[in-house]
Amino acid sequence: MPKTRSFSAKLAHEISTEGKTICPKCNQEIKKVKLIRARSSKANTWAPKYDFVNMCKCNEKDILTGKI
Repeated sequence: MPKTRSFSAKLAHEISTEGKTICPKCNQEIKKVKLIRARSSKANTWAPKYDFVNMCKCNEKDILTGKI
């Protein structure tokens, strides 16, 4: 049976910055997000294109609206 974690242990883990990348502008964690876009091929058909981008509060609105 797994060991249960206390609330203080969960809180300490959440506020820890170990292993996280922090944006210098907005001071928020940078997360890697997978974008799926439609692209046309040579045969005039559509296929998905997968991209990974880094997202934080600075560029979140641009990414979610499709500007990037």
